[in-house]
Amino acid sequence: MRAEVKRRGFIVYELDENDRMWQAVEQLARMSAQTLTDEQAIQVGALFPRWAVGVEYQAGERIADEMGNLYKVVQGHTSQADWPLDSTPALYTPLGVTEEDPDATPEWKQPTGAHDAYNKGDKVLYQGKTYISLIDGNTYSPDTPGDFWEEVA
Repeated sequence: MRAEVKRRGFIVYELDENDRMWQAVEQLARMSAQTLTDEQAIQVGALFPRWAVGVEYQAGERIADEMGNLYKVVQGHTSQADWPLDSTPALYTPLGVTEEDPDATPEWKQPTGAHDAYNKGDKVLYQGKTYISLIDGNTYSPDTPGDFWEEVA
């Protein structure tokens, strides 16, 4: 990207050929991601639209949170700030977990506190592998050294 100072405190940015190429590659990747299965899509969550307030979502649509974790929209609606992805199961289901298969293994996401920490026996998908929590109140990622998670074969 080329930057040029036009006036004091005013900078103009122009895309060069390389920038335009990368934008095209990103757009192609985002379009292609829509054709992936849920299992494949989990690996490239950052390519899906990020959840935002005031957006009209359709049932079956896949959207990502700020960490790239994917959710499937359960019923069509217009999003609201007080209907967050991770605590409104009537509207959003973590990818891999559906009404038809409530025991499916969800993708691991970083807990923010005791209220959403993993408990002993909880299963998660992490970097393409399945893990089971060995402790209650588990806020560690499965790749953290220690006896927090066990990979399931």
